[in-house]
This record gives sequence, structure tokens and C-alpha cells, in this order.
Amino acid sequence: MPTFIKSIDELKAHFSKYKSGYLFRGQVKHYVDSNGCTSIPTSFSRHGCIPDVMFKWTHYAKAMIRGFSGMDYFDIDLELSQAILQHYGWRSFYVDLTKSSSIACWFASNAYEESESIHMSEDIHENPVWLVHKDAKHSQPEGTGHIYIIDCLALETLGIEVHDLTSLQGDEGRLRFHAQQACLVGNLTDRLPPQVIASHIEVPSSVLKEYCDIHRMNDVSDIFPSSKEDFVLRTLLSLPWERMHTDSPIPTYRRGLEIPDYEDNFIKHLPPHITLYDHFWISDNRHSPENPFKNLVFYKLPQFAYYANTDKSFDIGLVSEAMERHGDFVIEIDGLVKIVESQEEYVYEKGIHVSVNEEGFISVSGLLVSHPSNIVDGVGTNVGWIYKEKNNIWERVDHHDQCPCNNTLRHQLQFSLLRMLNEAIKNEEFVAENSYAYRHKDVQPA
Repeated sequence: MPTFIKSIDELKAHFSKYKSGYLFRGQVKHYVDSNGCTSIPTSFSRHGCIPDVMFKWTHYAKAMIRGFSGMDYFDIDLELSQAILQHYGWRSFYVDLTKSSSIACWFASNAYEESESIHMSEDIHENPVWLVHKDAKHSQPEGTGHIYIIDCLALETLGIEVHDLTSLQGDEGRLRFHAQQACLVGNLTDRLPPQVIASHIEVPSSVLKEYCDIHRMNDVSDIFPSSKEDFVLRTLLSLPWERMHTDSPIPTYRRGLEIPDYEDNFIKHLPPHITLYDHFWISDNRHSPENPFKNLVFYKLPQFAYYANTDKSFDIGLVSEAMERHGDFVIEIDGLVKIVESQEEYVYEKGIHVSVNEEGFISVSGLLVSHPSNIVDGVGTNVGWIYKEKNNIWERVDHHDQCPCNNTLRHQLQFSLLRMLNEAIKNEEFVAENSYAYRHKDVQPA
């Protein structure tokens, strides 16, 4: 049974008992399981997991952590990437808690609401488009809220880890999990064990609001910093919108990664940097005089191949054989990839271009698409890294023609696509569309 708190003084006195070694969670409602025990489930246990989308979320989470912290992408473990997933709208095997009693009071007095809205906007040519938004807001219901005080020692005894997200420091503004003094607890099978709850209090909403006012938490932006402050949110909101399959004569788009939007500001005439992506293949336009790849063989892969990457050595003997047969070739994925640290607002990668010169040096470079609004106004490549093939292993070499940038991750992920191609060839997962294009079985035909 919860302890009922009646006043701000009682609330302060209760919190004073738990000054260290405890975390907090606030909810507007109390939930119990079939046995009457407190139930605080993970979001995966409530909604399930979509693996392909999970890989895409995880990639961008890790790329952004790398961007603001300087950590190596491949050293970022599941727990850190879950920090992004959990706090910006995706699902995880973790439960989010806070080090701050005032943050817990805010969540205990503000109910989350989510709805869907459609904005009628105009593309770059002033033609109508519909943008589907997932709107998020918090309201302040009357009644009471619930706060749970979690014993860190009890978590440790059960072998449950606490991941302090405030330790992720950088100079990229005010991030959401910093503002919320957030910790993640887990990984959990389905919920937080009820025996780690040291105290459960029920508090009138008016008292909770008063406590928040004392700590200057009066607005949603105090808890959820705007995209102007939050580099992670700004990056997620800048990903391309993707066209939906609908019967509407007006093109309809969703965000490439759907996140709850607290800043659902209507924009009538969409600027060029808001990319509206409608599924297309560069390879299907290979006969165009402007296509620089018109004489090359294309391998079409699902965009999942880009996100399921590895930094480990791997055999790509079948890729070497393909290069001997075709010469230069292109791997194209069915989506657009935003390079997090790139300053080019509507330039994306869509695969890689592999070429070999007379001396046997192999260049692996990004397949680039310039895509302002709903227009594809150019394709090409960037400068790649240089490799030399030896016993079916492509070893990187220093070369005067190599890319001089310091974004090693970009090139590592480009190279990882070769592994996915090798696996797909080995598992006979390609369908020959014609003499110059091979489509992976998980990719829809044009």
C-alpha cells in the first residue's frame, strides 16, 4: 500500500530519508499485476520489437553518441544506445528512472498524451503533400500522482545494472536525458522487480505541482529541451520523410524514424532541407546521360544491410570474384542514410561505389544523392578509402587519392556493406533483374 502524502512539507520530509543510493520514478497512475504487485514494465514488453527498425534506431543512436561524446562507434554498447532509444521515443529492455526527485514529481503530475495529425503542406514546387505527425503533449490531471523510490542496493543484489546517462558528457547543448537526470535500469525481461521499490507514495497533484514550481520546472521544455538546444532531437527530426502507401491522390509521408513530436509547428511551404523520399532506384535510371554509373552492375540491398554493420575482419572472397567478373560495381540500398556530422543539409548516402584501377588499388566510396524536398537533383560519389586485395581480404592502404576527412565511421560503414553483399551472394539471395542489376529477395521490385 502506498504512503499518502498530504502537504509539501511532508513530501520534503519523505524525500529527505532517501538522499543517496536511491532513484525515483513518477507516474500519474499506479499499475499492478495479477498478483497485486506494482508493475513497471519495459516498453518492449508493452509494444514488442521490430528488428529492422530497431537496427536503424540503434545506428543513429550510436552515431549521435559518437558525435557528442567522441566515443568509438563500435565500442558503444547496447545500454548507451538504449539511452537514445528510450528517451526519444523508441522501445527498449530497460526502465527509465531519474536521480532527481523533482523530475519524478513532474512526471507524476503530467500525463503523457499521444495523437496523430496530418499537415497539408506544399513541396518545393508548391504541390500539396500530407505529413503525418505523431503529436506528443503532457496534461496536468487533477487527483493524485505516484512516486516510487528505488533502492540501488536492491538492484545490485539482484544483478540489475544502473546506467547513469548523465555521465555522457559533451558540448552539443542540452540533451533530453541530461535535462531529466536520467538513468536506465536493466536489461530486464519484462518489468522492474517490485522488491526493489523502497517506498511508494501517493501525492495530490497540487502538492506535486508546488514542488515542481519550487524547482523551476514549469514548462514542458524544462524537461524536454527543444530541437534548438538538443542536438540529438534536431538530428532525428532532420531525417528524410518517407512516402506511405495510401490510396490518396496527394502524396503522404511519415518521418523516417517516428518520434513523439513536442514541436509540431505547421510549415505551409516546405524548405528544400526537408527531404520527402519516395522509393526510387538509381539503377533503374542507368541509361540516362546524366547517370555516372550507367555502364556498371548494380546490387540492390535492403537498407537494413547498412545498419547491421561490423568492424571486424571478414572474408569477402565472393565480392572479389564479382569484381573480377564485372569490374567496377555499385551496391545500392532502398533508402537514404543521413551522415550525422555532415553539414550538407539534403545530401545522403544510398550505398557504395567500388572501383579498381590498373594498379589493382580498390576504392570504396559513398554513393551520394542530392535530394532537396521531393526532387532528386544529382547523384555521384564522395572520395573513398583505398584497399588492396590479398587472399580474399581487402586491406586498407595509405594512398594519395584517399579521402582526407577525419570521419572514419563513414568509411567503416561503407566497407561493411561489402560483408552484407558477400553474405547475400553466398546464401543465393539475389534475383537477376537483367544483365546489370541483381535484386535482393527482401527488396521490392520497382
